[in-house]
Amino acid sequence: MKFEEFIFSYLRLPMLIRLFSIIGSLMILFGILIHLLEPGSFHTIFEGIYWSVMTAATVGFGDFVPKTSYGRFVAIILVFIGGSFIAFFTVNAASAVIQVQNKYREGKLMFKGSGHLIIVGWNERAKKTILTLQKEETGQKIILVDASLKQNPLTDEGVLFIKGDPSADDTWQKANLAEAKTVLLTADQNLKESDADMHTILSIITIKGIHPSIPVAAEILTSEQMNNSLRAGADELIKTTSLAGETMAQICHRSLQKE
Repeated sequence: MKFEEFIFSYLRLPMLIRLFSIIGSLMILFGILIHLLEPGSFHTIFEGIYWSVMTAATVGFGDFVPKTSYGRFVAIILVFIGGSFIAFFTVNAASAVIQVQNKYREGKLMFKGSGHLIIVGWNERAKKTILTLQKEETGQKIILVDASLKQNPLTDEGVLFIKGDPSADDTWQKANLAEAKTVLLTADQNLKESDADMHTILSIITIKGIHPSIPVAAEILTSEQMNNSLRAGADELIKTTSLAGETMAQICHRSLQKE
């Protein structure tokens, strides 16, 4: 491999790996150097590396100490150079952890588990469904998919959030649809009923195109789109407006009887 290719490959590595490789190389280099300068105090290269790590980390147990001026000068350089790199590594490691946590909250991480339930759309119905399932303590892993949310609304409940459009393939790749157990599609509350149903049908087509055998339950708001939803591949339909209409009619009927 040419030197330019090696540098290019090295620069493509994650920052933490590059820093770790630099720190490791420095510890080995200073360990060999102190062994060569003071073989009487540092009998093996391993003892030299051990001393360099302890010195760079500013721990300094004192079990190995340079005796000569050259050895002490090397120790001074090691403290300044090694300590700076280790401090920089620690800061970047903490930053990387925070970035992962932010990506988790913002729904940008890919789920790699299996046997999970995917619920699409964040609304009161989805919230009640998730909380009811959590109360049953079935241990079922739930993935919430929504395009409008900025961050996970149910982090404390152990629900994983995936931000994305349910009609887009990459959203289902992040939700690991291929390993999921079932999908529940709720109607988009930000759209009018007919548009919400059309978006649901498009999402069904996308899901079935990726995973034809996965069970899909879909909430449909208009009766005109029920047959189209079944043609798209929905296994079960949830007729929310019909249920709500029947409930309201019963309430009105009871009120009229009281008069």
